[in-house]
Amino acid sequence: MVWQSLLLVSMLLWSGSVQSAPLEQQASAHVDQLLAFHTAHPVNWQQHPQAVAYFSELDNQGKPISDKVYTVALSRLIYGLAYQSADNPANLAKAKAAASFQLQHMLGEDRHGQYFLSWVSESGQDNSTRLDIWQQSYGLCGLVELYRQTGDQQLLQTIHRLHEALVSRFQDQQYGGFWGAYELIDGPEKGSKSLQSLMYPVTAYLANLWLADAANRASYQAILQQHIELLAQIGWNQQQQWVNVEFDDQWQPCESTEEAVCSAVSPGHNFQLAALLLRASDWPFIGASQQLQLRSRGDRIITATLAKPIYGQNGIAGGFARSFEPLSNEVVDSRKAWWQHCEAIIALSLLPAQRANRDLLLAFFLAHFQDQQFGGEYFFVDADNQPVTKELKGSIGKSAYHSVEMVRFL
Repeated sequence: MVWQSLLLVSMLLWSGSVQSAPLEQQASAHVDQLLAFHTAHPVNWQQHPQAVAYFSELDNQGKPISDKVYTVALSRLIYGLAYQSADNPANLAKAKAAASFQLQHMLGEDRHGQYFLSWVSESGQDNSTRLDIWQQSYGLCGLVELYRQTGDQQLLQTIHRLHEALVSRFQDQQYGGFWGAYELIDGPEKGSKSLQSLMYPVTAYLANLWLADAANRASYQAILQQHIELLAQIGWNQQQQWVNVEFDDQWQPCESTEEAVCSAVSPGHNFQLAALLLRASDWPFIGASQQLQLRSRGDRIITATLAKPIYGQNGIAGGFARSFEPLSNEVVDSRKAWWQHCEAIIALSLLPAQRANRDLLLAFFLAHFQDQQFGGEYFFVDADNQPVTKELKGSIGKSAYHSVEMVRFL
């Protein structure tokens, strides 16, 4: 029945009526088939109808290649199912069952409270003593969206406990922001601060939790304000017109030289930072003058990124490459990544003046990242827009989140 459902959605998606529909409608149909693709293989080693997960690692045809369930992939799938539950009530039941599985089988505990295991399987589970902020933040992504859709107070209490434990582990009491990694034995990992440790906790769950949990908004505002202020101050390299990716323990950016480049940079992170600053400019707890500064900075980042030599001969209508050398703007990886295009479309959606560019990029995304034959979406297409089929369609962090969030902001 699951495969029949997937086939039906795929047929509807690729019918002429859908392909001729407005781009927003096509994108919503894409999300529907994407959710069907990632829920086609429930785990078979837990026989409990109220706690059901789905295999995370899926090949190009959607077949599981392992029995692992990854926290980030499952949480991002819960996010998608919960968000799409208004149009399809069956998605809500799946989201609730997957959340129950996550809370029953994918948590560890230390002196701060509970944390997310990276993965579990029938034969074992993650036993690493190192927690990274990416997985811990995105572990909350789906639970928060499920609360936003249901208002379940018991779930909210669980979210509060997990959030408080995360803050207790990762927050730097001296210099602010979050550490990028935490050792269960030794504590915060020196040298782990990055753009991601500032940005991902906010984009993964905190901004959404602030929106959803109206009664407790004040308890999230200090962290949100601190992270946004740091991102506005140090997230953007004005000289290079790229994001700063790496920082020392005092939040001083790593400075690239011709002899030593700190890291490659991606247009997707430029767009993601811009979108977050634009969203934060609407938060009422941020002062009016700072709101104007955030909106101006977000607008300028988008303009600067669009002016970069990141495209092929067709301009933005042909998508953009994955990574670049920050000093020379030379291409490091010419493949085009699905998530970066989602982030760009979100950012462009937040500026009415960029509607034409948004539609060009959205049309490219729908034409090239969807798989008409097997369903799902490709992780990469190459410089000639051919799908890279050896890359898994489902993996540690790839399920439905980026595409669903993109649809949310259209």
